[in-house]
Amino acid sequence: DAITSKVGEKRLLEMVSSLAILGFVVAATAGLYVAGQRSHLRARYYSDAQTTIRRALRDVTRTTRMAESVLAKGTTGTLNGQTTNSSQLVLRLQSSPSVVECRYYVSNGVLYKQTSADAAPGTALLSGVVSLTFSYYTTLAGTRASASANPAKASEVEIVLRARSGTVTTGLTAYVTIRQVIAGS
Repeated sequence: DAITSKVGEKRLLEMVSSLAILGFVVAATAGLYVAGQRSHLRARYYSDAQTTIRRALRDVTRTTRMAESVLAKGTTGTLNGQTTNSSQLVLRLQSSPSVVECRYYVSNGVLYKQTSADAAPGTALLSGVVSLTFSYYTTLAGTRASASANPAKASEVEIVLRARSGTVTTGLTAYVTIRQVIAGS
């Protein structure tokens, strides 16, 4: 009986040790799985944020590139009196047959595009916006100078857009030359 008891104790000890090792392996595997899921989710948030920022920035850059000019103040329709500054951009898109102006700005974390014919706030382009800044430059004879004090003289606009998706904040910067200003038309 003493031998059977010792064998039973030894088997019990082996079983407890095996369960402890198995528990450790399961816990480690679960930890790796959770870390992988978090990493995957973070990558998805980053990808979503980059995609939506690119889409919105493409709209802003295309419109800016084809604009006639940056306006110091809007003059038409619902944009009358809206000023261009570091947080919003007002553009003249066409002068004839009728004046069309466009404004890009952020309100409550949403990037909007509003034309002079649109009621405020305009069309939402992107939500989750953390910041949107515009800087204005004039380039003459290869020399680039800040035009932020007088955006109406700008021939180039730097656009910095940052947005958040889930737990990830990312951003993009675009430098846009206003073709009509450079062409002199």
